[in-house]
Amino acid sequence: MGKTLSIVIPTLNRHEYLKRTLANILPQVERNINEAELVVCCNASKDETDEYMQGVVKEHPFVQYCYFDEYVEVGASLIRSVEQTHGEYVVLWGDDDIPFPYFVETILDIIHENPEIGIIHCNRLSGKDAKYDIKGLKVHDTEYKDESMDLDTLVQRFTLSLGFISSLIFRRDSWDAGKCNYSPKHYGYEHLAIIVSGSKGRQCYYCSFPLEIQRNPLERDFTIKWPLYHFVGVPNMMKDFDRLGITSSAFDNWNKDRNGSFIRFLWNMMFTSLDKKMYKPLCKELNGYQSSSIRKCFTYMIVWGMPKCLFKSLRNRLY
Repeated sequence: MGKTLSIVIPTLNRHEYLKRTLANILPQVERNINEAELVVCCNASKDETDEYMQGVVKEHPFVQYCYFDEYVEVGASLIRSVEQTHGEYVVLWGDDDIPFPYFVETILDIIHENPEIGIIHCNRLSGKDAKYDIKGLKVHDTEYKDESMDLDTLVQRFTLSLGFISSLIFRRDSWDAGKCNYSPKHYGYEHLAIIVSGSKGRQCYYCSFPLEIQRNPLERDFTIKWPLYHFVGVPNMMKDFDRLGITSSAFDNWNKDRNGSFIRFLWNMMFTSLDKKMYKPLCKELNGYQSSSIRKCFTYMIVWGMPKCLFKSLRNRLY
């Protein structure tokens, strides 16, 4: 018989972070073992992750551990991880994020009180990675107001915040229903497109109390791909949400709130300097949703001319 809640952690070469995350999750799952399951999926890690997890499973037999020999990119890794779960609801948990001490109990209470809810989205604290500690914590949403809302409102209001995997709890049957809308053109957000499209017609719930701490490291395994995710994957996904009748104006909302700032545009585009060889042939695709000729010119200027060392120096200083 399936559990009410599956917590699945995809991980890649982050052994020390995973240890700290599991130290906070394991006791919660163990307290709620009749209703919760924990799954860890290793994406062909080459560090000590596999050895560490073998010890975890031996000490905590309820933990399900999957080691995949084949490395896949972040979107495929998230999808592959969800497929290992058996709970009625699922949360994809970041391997470096820290849950509130009663995260599991709180989510189970929300589910029991709202049995037909499709998606639960949680507020969070976030801070900079201080090599295992986290500094400069800030609350993501300063308004304290729990509320139910339809799916369109959820997407319009929170947009990219929904992409923070640890904040999103969704129905497993909605996941199965949404897989037909998978598209490789939702770069980096393939999982979110499946979740949202499969939840069409369901009510959603926002928990305004911060239930986790998001760690913001300087580098992630997908850092180089960020411009492709931001300038192509997200708007592709938002346009598909509008086309499928899930949302009324998700693309316009993204274009105004997430693509409106010229300074933010420049900063996000500068990440292309980390791999010029990859991005030079992609300038036209990166400009696909940029209506301004000035922005389109800056895309080519940054991709072809921004020195990698200059961007890394600037990023290190700002971090």
